[in-house]
Amino acid sequence: MDPRRTYPRFAVAALLGNIAFLASWGVLLSRPTGWAVVGGILITLFFVLRVGGMWLYASRQTDTAPQARRAAIFTTLIALVGLGLWVFTAIRGPRITL
Repeated sequence: MDPRRTYPRFAVAALLGNIAFLASWGVLLSRPTGWAVVGGILITLFFVLRVGGMWLYASRQTDTAPQARRAAIFTTLIALVGLGLWVFTAIRGPRITL
């Protein structure tokens, strides 16, 4: 059995973090009034829920601690790449007008 299923709160936090990440991209590309504040809050929420939740999950593992730590490091690196793309798009990226 997948050990993540024993901690459903971490799965919910990861899902909400992913939704916040997608919402931050939606706000970034449409750029409504106050997009920088809302986008910043959403991207911060992504980091807290997704990356913070993964590190909390890794810290609670005893049997599979090295695997959980590697997964947390990988999640952090992927999240940093996503953040870098978000910031790059905020600075120089396209704008979609509806």
